[in-house]
Amino acid sequence: MTSPALRQERIGIGHAAQLLGVRVTELKDALRHGRDLRGHAPPQPIVRGAGSSGTQMLFFLGDVMDVAELMANP
Repeated sequence: MTSPALRQERIGIGHAAQLLGVRVTELKDALRHGRDLRGHAPPQPIVRGAGSSGTQMLFFLGDVMDVAELMANP
């Protein structure tokens, strides 16, 4: 079990995709089009449009970990 403080850490889309075992483009596509990510609802970003390019997304680590666990245990 992870600490509540760790669950609230913010991570970028690259690390989120890595934890989920998917490509960044696959995660972005699922979020943009409201699709499931390999049979599960993708974690929702807490921030969209961050960064100098306006395309960055940030997620809570805990939300990503929850989805990763669901994906690992079908």
